Amino acid sequence: MRALILLVLSFCLSWSYALAQSLTKTPIKTAFSIKAVDDKTSAELPAQFRVDAQVARKRYAGQSQPGKPYVFVLERTDTLNVVASVKGYYEAEEIMVVSCDTCADYEYIVRLEKAAPAPVVAAPEVVAKKEPKPDSVFRNLQVNQAFRLDNVYFDQSSYVLRPESYPQLDKLAKTLATTPKLMIEIAGHTDNVGDRRLNQFLSENRAKVITNYLIRSGIAENRLQHRGYGDSRPAAPNDSEENKKKNRRVEFVVLAI
Repeated sequence: MRALILLVLSFCLSWSYALAQSLTKTPIKTAFSIKAVDDKTSAELPAQFRVDAQVARKRYAGQSQPGKPYVFVLERTDTLNVVASVKGYYEAEEIMVVSCDTCADYEYIVRLEKAAPAPVVAAPEVVAKKEPKPDSVFRNLQVNQAFRLDNVYFDQSSYVLRPESYPQLDKLAKTLATTPKLMIEIAGHTDNVGDRRLNQFLSENRAKVITNYLIRSGIAENRLQHRGYGDSRPAAPNDSEENKKKNRRVEFVVLAI
């Protein structure tokens, strides 16, 4: 009987020690590497990065070079606010959640759109002779063609439109204003992460928010349609973070012109 009691006590002590070890196990640190590429050519760009870790309340700053991403280490699951800037390109700001419990290495790519060239200031007498031309508009439009709005941003998992989105939406509004017969659909898309019903709801409301912005900008409502597709029309396989980012998008589709 005494031997049985000792055996039970030994088992309990071993189980308690194993449980304590598992609870105090240090989380996996994540080596986070990030680089920037041209949106059209995918060529790597020398970029400056500013990364704010919201939970850890830390700021990381550095630069990448072609073939050499900017790397820093996260010690806990965190929400990151990433700002990327490259001379000659529009600045990009993105928000993401990175889990240190699931991966030791995390690679992220920011796709940047080349900025429109600054207008050349001519002498007053020359300006007076030239006819004004519409600038900052989408060109070469064709029916059924989809244009991705890469510089439209929402708060994480919400349909709150961020102010950084206004320049590209103003460009779209100007395109509609200067092309009276143009009719478009605003289409919202998500990746396949999370509840499909919530993704569908999110995509619909993001498309609706953009449509309302265009209406407030003076575009007639009968020229606009909006629809959310959730994860039903992926632009790429949902097999990597880079591809999932391609699927989390808002587009406008030309219906008539």
